[in-house]
Amino acid sequence: MERLMLIILLILAMVFNILAQIMLKHGINLINLNGLGLQSLLKMVSSPYIWTGAFMYGISFIFYIFALSKGELGRVSPVSQALTTLGIVAVSILIFHEPLTAFKVLGVILLIAGTIIIFY
Repeated sequence: MERLMLIILLILAMVFNILAQIMLKHGINLINLNGLGLQSLLKMVSSPYIWTGAFMYGISFIFYIFALSKGELGRVSPVSQALTTLGIVAVSILIFHEPLTAFKVLGVILLIAGTIIIFY
């Protein structure tokens, strides 16, 4: 039961982390940034997508903290990062139409193998 709760918490943290990154990417795509000036900063802080992304990160953080309370740091952290990375690769291809390269495929395969080894 404890392991199931840990998996559920990690999945929830991953989902909200990915939603946060989708919001941030979409928000920043809508903004025409002209360097690192005050005007760019004002565009970012006035974007509802950027704020939604930040809020989603906050929710992800809460689920992650609960996951840490249920498992070992040496397992929870790498698995959480791997799940998020896998989700981000999928989102980048499916939503943002980024290319799927042979290196991404190889990386995903190695990430899955490593995650399974670390978690069990």
